[in-house]
Amino acid sequence: MENKTLTKENIEETEKNKNDNSSKVTENNLNDQNIKKEKAKKKIFIFLIVLLIIGIIYGIYWILYGRNFVETDDAYVNGNQNIITSQVGGTITEIYIEDTQFVEKGQLLAVLDNIDYKIALENAAASLGKSVRTYSNLSSDVEQSEDNVKVRESQLKKAETDFAMDRASYNAGLISKHQYETSKNNLNIAISSLNQSKKALENARIQAESSSIHNHPDIQQAITAYKNAYVNLMRTKIFAPESGNIAKKAVFLGQKISASQELMTIIDLDNVWVDANLKETQMKDVKPGDEVQLISDINGKKYIGYVQGLSAGTGSSLSLLPAQNATGNWIKIVQRIPVRIIIDKDSLQKNGMIPIGSSMKAIVNIKKETKNILPYTKKSSTLYSIDEDVMNKEIEQIIKINLGKN
Repeated sequence: MENKTLTKENIEETEKNKNDNSSKVTENNLNDQNIKKEKAKKKIFIFLIVLLIIGIIYGIYWILYGRNFVETDDAYVNGNQNIITSQVGGTITEIYIEDTQFVEKGQLLAVLDNIDYKIALENAAASLGKSVRTYSNLSSDVEQSEDNVKVRESQLKKAETDFAMDRASYNAGLISKHQYETSKNNLNIAISSLNQSKKALENARIQAESSSIHNHPDIQQAITAYKNAYVNLMRTKIFAPESGNIAKKAVFLGQKISASQELMTIIDLDNVWVDANLKETQMKDVKPGDEVQLISDINGKKYIGYVQGLSAGTGSSLSLLPAQNATGNWIKIVQRIPVRIIIDKDSLQKNGMIPIGSSMKAIVNIKKETKNILPYTKKSSTLYSIDEDVMNKEIEQIIKINLGKN
């Protein structure tokens, strides 16, 4: 009985201990949860404080600095691509360049076979000489026409005498009517022949007296043909119109090329600019002269430039196929406007050249303007001109030789 009682008491005590332990565990869990909640509240509070501080710092930055700048990653280096073509057709016999090579303005790039053009020039010279000799015969044509007039006048006098005699004989019944009519016709023929000879003499005098050798149509035509052949011969040599680097070379020895065929491109990396495509919402205060900081994706270096001008149209409106917004499913899209940015020469020399087409980050300082804006300038080249003095001297020499004035 005592064992049973003890056992029962032990069981009750054990259960009591279990209940006490369970309540303690529950209480501890509640305390842990409260502690976690407090920590979470503190973290959220700290996070909100950090956000507020960041917002304040950004606001101060925007007010004092950020609002003065407009930036975009949609910017690319651009430059003049001088496409080299031949002005005449022919076979390439000499090449002096390769891709990536730097060439100076006026440097010889390639040479075409010129034998056909030499033959054409010689033929033009012969034609000019022939025209000159024809012109020199105009004075002798006048003399010949004068002699013809004298002969016709003599023939007319004889025809008049014969007709007078035949008319008297016909009236006297000594000759037939047929002989009379023949004599009359001979007189009319003599009169017409004299008139034609006088007109030919007049025309010969006009040709000989009314124009000098350089104003004569045949001579002018022959001179023009000679000049054309001379110029074509000179154009068998292809020169560089600008200094720069060779790119897209597409010409080889022995290649048959035609006039206006693209042979290569010369890119002047000393005169490049950046086309920055700014959103239309960023364009409010952007103006020519604003200083721009440019960061190259190639070398990470910073270049200095300035806004030279703003495009007259958005990229979409100036594209090959402009967008048509007059439709029922129109959705507004923020447009981009190309801005031309000139890179400072000193900045290029300091940081190195950058190839066209490479990406840039452009940061426009709308509150800082440069005073060194370069105006748009005219470009010209005498590379394709011909020494007309030399050509004209050769023409005069041909004329003198064929006039017998050596």
